[in-house]
Amino acid sequence: MTARIYILLFVCFAFCSCKKNETPPTAPVKKDGYTVSGNAEGLVNGLRAYLLATDEKGYLKSKDTAIIMNERFYFDGKVDSTEAWALEVNSLDGSFPFVIDNASIRIDIDKDDLTNSSINGTPFNDTIEAYNNRLNQLSDSLETTSNTYRKRLVEKKNVDGMSEHIQALKDEIADLPFQFMKTNTDNPYGLVLFNNMLRRNTGDRGKLVEAYDQFPNRFKNSNLGKRISKSMPKIRHEYAIISLTHIGEIAPAFSAKSPQGKRISLDDVKGKATLIHFWSSWYKASRRENERLTKVYEKYHDNGLEIIGVSLDGSERQKNPRQDWKDAIKNDNLIWPQVSNLNYFKDTIAKTYNVKTLPASFLLDGEGKIIAKNLTGNSLENKLKELLNVE
Repeated sequence: MTARIYILLFVCFAFCSCKKNETPPTAPVKKDGYTVSGNAEGLVNGLRAYLLATDEKGYLKSKDTAIIMNERFYFDGKVDSTEAWALEVNSLDGSFPFVIDNASIRIDIDKDDLTNSSINGTPFNDTIEAYNNRLNQLSDSLETTSNTYRKRLVEKKNVDGMSEHIQALKDEIADLPFQFMKTNTDNPYGLVLFNNMLRRNTGDRGKLVEAYDQFPNRFKNSNLGKRISKSMPKIRHEYAIISLTHIGEIAPAFSAKSPQGKRISLDDVKGKATLIHFWSSWYKASRRENERLTKVYEKYHDNGLEIIGVSLDGSERQKNPRQDWKDAIKNDNLIWPQVSNLNYFKDTIAKTYNVKTLPASFLLDGEGKIIAKNLTGNSLENKLKELLNVE
């Protein structure tokens, strides 16, 4: 009889232990503060997780630490106001931003990409989750479409409309954080998105100024808001420059030397339609665009199309940028005027036109007014047909 009791006790203990490992107890809800609990599937016991907030100097500083056990972690505490915080985990790159509030929050960690983790538990964080899901959808679609486009180019198959679709996806991705800030004015995650664009030096400067000016004062007075505010004079100055090349504005005048040393100005080149094309010999995408533009120039030049190429050669990695530039002009059969200061992205013309990436282009009408930017493929040809009255 005694032996049977021992056996039953052993079986019950083993069963309970298995159940405990399979489903750890849920962290209790802290009514007067926050709880942040989560799953850390695939992470070993003993790793530390950290909750971080922006301090007075603008740096992320640890507010609390938890140890991961049985693929779970748990924090609790209390905050005086809703803020943008971040989660970091030892051995994982990056951080996962979220909104802390005196509520119960759950985070499911993606050990392969911490930034791809999921969160829920408050309306603010549910909105962040929806934003991240949409961003992932658009990014996946862009990658798939871009790969298909490149493959079809190599195979010399029809790519009509694909470049426009790719650009539309890029535009939607670039505009997504601004849409979030516009429709979620009370969500401090907008500060995180804003700060990310500042760190990466991305984001339309005009939209950044507009978004910052719409932030409530409590955001601007937060530690992260104060950090952002230090960058705003520069952003406003950049926007003042960018506004000179808005669609509808007269293109700023410029001049520079040709490969032969002759100074050529924009006014020397203007036609019924004029394309200012920024490119470089060292960038493959620029060279591919050169190939397409030669066909466009040949097709529409007699109808009044003029092109002026502005090379941003002059990178420190180039041993002889002038020769690289000349060789590329010859090899790509570029017969329209070319100029360059051979000063890379420090070029005064590039700065005037706020060119940050290549290739870049500005299409002007017969009066020198900017009517479009960065058109390629069918979009460029359709606009040229309209300008030049070509069927």
